[in-house]
Amino acid sequence: MSAARPAGEIPQASQQEGSPRRVAELTPDEHDVIARVRESLRAIRFGTVLIVVQDGKVVQIETAEKIRLR
Repeated sequence: MSAARPAGEIPQASQQEGSPRRVAELTPDEHDVIARVRESLRAIRFGTVLIVVQDGKVVQIETAEKIRLR
């Protein structure tokens, strides 16, 4: 579990220059990643969303949907 922090603050490990960043200070690319992850989550009912990171940047988002038959 991560330590409690104010809403919108980026965890220390992902910060540059060591100062907290707020959501409003995200780059356009970071906003795009968040929007795409949100779309993936909304598109499935059961399954997984896998975020692949290389060099501190999201390079891939994989969605695997499971269809449950009762």
